[in-house]
Amino acid sequence: MHMFPSWAKNILFLLVVMISGLTLVIVIEGLISGTELLPFNTAIESFMIQLRTPFLTDFFVVITKLGSPFLFTFTAILIAILLFVRKNIYEAILLVLATGVSLVAVTILKDTLQVARPAYDLITTNGWSFPSGHATMATTFFFIVSYIFFGKMKTIAGKIYLILGSILGVILVCLSRLYLGAHWALDVLGGIALGLLSVSLTVIAFNLIFEHWRPERKKLGL
Repeated sequence: MHMFPSWAKNILFLLVVMISGLTLVIVIEGLISGTELLPFNTAIESFMIQLRTPFLTDFFVVITKLGSPFLFTFTAILIAILLFVRKNIYEAILLVLATGVSLVAVTILKDTLQVARPAYDLITTNGWSFPSGHATMATTFFFIVSYIFFGKMKTIAGKIYLILGSILGVILVCLSRLYLGAHWALDVLGGIALGLLSVSLTVIAFNLIFEHWRPERKKLGL
């Protein structure tokens, strides 16, 4: 976290906000206004159905269970507690708030848009489809964890493993939802965008707030 000045981090996260926010708006507008994006959903669904094998099905069932919003939230709380104990209070609060913002946002969007799930799912699902809670929380968790621990890695290799591991984690969780037929492709894309947007807005807000209280920032481990 200390490798870049605060203004540089704010600019980077602002770019993420713009890109992810625009993506989310385009997807939502497409879902509401008509059928322009629906061929994308059906094409991905057909492709995933052709890939199904007993081994891959068992594999992605495990992945989707490990990548549940509940487990990501629970893990985030545990990490936040450990950070708090180690006096990294700023990072602990940031982790909890980013997770909370994503949970609230995904719940509001699901209840507002009320998109039905695909009919050919391999697992039991409940609730509305858009956006994918798994994709949202996986993106949120791995993005904020990478941000918090990137500066704590002592070696370049450690930083690379952290980033690549986080990207792989998001990809596997998102693929599991598509493969198992639990979500449309636009649900997953919207979930990724929402996760990036939620984390970026939270980080920017924190940086702007604590920029005015430098003594407090030092006490909170920033």
